[in-house]
Amino acid sequence: MRRALLPLLLLVEVAVFAPQSGVRFDSLAEFQLTFGWYATDLLAQAAPLLVLALGMTIVLMTAGIDLSVGSMVALVACVMSTFEGGVSFWYTAVPVGLLLGLALGFFNGLVIARLDVPPIITTLGTLIFYRGLCNVVMRGSENAVFAGVPGYGWFGEPLGGGLVAGGILMLVGGWFGMSRWRREILMLGGNRVAARYAAIPVERRTLQVYTLMGLIAFVAAVLASAKFGSVTASWQRGLELQVIVAVVLGGTRVDGGAGSIVGSILGVFLISVLEEGLRGMALSDLRPILLGTLLVVGVWLNTHGGWMWRRVTTTKGTTGSPSAEWR
Repeated sequence: MRRALLPLLLLVEVAVFAPQSGVRFDSLAEFQLTFGWYATDLLAQAAPLLVLALGMTIVLMTAGIDLSVGSMVALVACVMSTFEGGVSFWYTAVPVGLLLGLALGFFNGLVIARLDVPPIITTLGTLIFYRGLCNVVMRGSENAVFAGVPGYGWFGEPLGGGLVAGGILMLVGGWFGMSRWRREILMLGGNRVAARYAAIPVERRTLQVYTLMGLIAFVAAVLASAKFGSVTASWQRGLELQVIVAVVLGGTRVDGGAGSIVGSILGVFLISVLEEGLRGMALSDLRPILLGTLLVVGVWLNTHGGWMWRRVTTTKGTTGSPSAEWR
């Protein structure tokens, strides 16, 4: 029942908000036509959030958080926009953006793992710092170089963005779900002291998780910049709130030790359908209010309501000692 609730909520939300976005229920033919356009637009809008939700789910599993993800996406896109368009963009701007995303994520992980600064403080600081670098790079201008790059716009279309996001979720998410790395991440978030006694390299895993978040921020920057075609220093402001709300609604615990990539995907579509509906109703000003409310409700459900998870005791491991796992 708990795991079926998210799909049911999504169906209810689509039924309520889809007509506000032009979906017609007059006949089966009109419904198929209008809902097809609605679904493709929704997928193009959700593609960057989907890949970011994958990274944020893993980060929250470690009992961490990354508030700087919106600033990372913006900074990568801003730096890439300073390069010349044309074919050369693919072997100049794109590799630089990839390396920059990895470096930004690695820096977050380095401060958290080696300097032992709490993740919320570290990423709050880098949120401001990275956004400030956006202002330095852009100097108040707006760059639209992406429109002149051959083939780049494909990543902003429903087919291109959907294939990239779906491929990453299937490959990375599928590997993560079956890997030993996942079990170590869960133990790291559930009990850091026990993880050290279990010979899990805590610092190395933390660095890997935040570096992966930087890599995913680069992918999201490509998808989003291809969709919008231009960037400014304030671009994607507030993106981190959307990602965190979607992941928390999907059942990932903010105190670590539990998470669901499938739940995070459903959470992304819940947020995307809500935003599309508010836009169709000309009520976009309500978006921050509703997102903040959903975040508080999601945290409360995960902490006190047993949302999506139940705690079980297992005796897996070499020592045979009991350990806790969330399912």
